[in-house]
Amino acid sequence: MFFDLLHFGSGPQAIHYFFFCLMALLGTIQGIAIRYGRPDLLWFEGWFGYALSGGIIVGSFVWFFLTDQEIFIPGLAGGELFTLFVIAFVVAVPLTRAIAFAATRLRALALQPKSPAREKEPLL
Repeated sequence: MFFDLLHFGSGPQAIHYFFFCLMALLGTIQGIAIRYGRPDLLWFEGWFGYALSGGIIVGSFVWFFLTDQEIFIPGLAGGELFTLFVIAFVVAVPLTRAIAFAATRLRALALQPKSPAREKEPLL
């Protein structure tokens, strides 16, 4: 019954809005994770993390408003926009955690000291 009210229309506007929300949410989550020191959400720390966060947010806005040709044509209504935003949020949180986990693993591997090559023992 509820889903009868949602008409995502024809064209790519709903897909563009979903990716716009997803990228903006990823950038926002990164900024918050850096500010409050959440290692389970961090991709990068320090000034580079803040720059990446701001770049993702600004980039998502620029991309959306430059690529969406139907922005001023009546299309998505409030219910569709809210539904796409919630779906993007539900996708963004586990995606952020997965990327943070991978980034932590890569940093740990990069900082791990190289073990010297062991010589083979002679066979008798």
